[in-house]
Amino acid sequence: MTLDDGRNLMQGIMVLVFLAIAALVSVPVGLGLVAFMAVMKLQQTFTDWCPSDLILKPLGLRSRLQPKR
Repeated sequence: MTLDDGRNLMQGIMVLVFLAIAALVSVPVGLGLVAFMAVMKLQQTFTDWCPSDLILKPLGLRSRLQPKR
């Protein structure tokens, strides 16, 4: 699995969790979390860095362009 795949997996899980929060706890809080995640996705598009990289890189995931050691 590459870093990009890990990011997509984590983002999909977080969207589902945030939607569950919206349905079960509070609609404004859940939708606010989804909106925050959308902003982070836009930021990732421009900078090629995502906060989930802080978790995924120590797990050993690398970008497709990075050579293997």
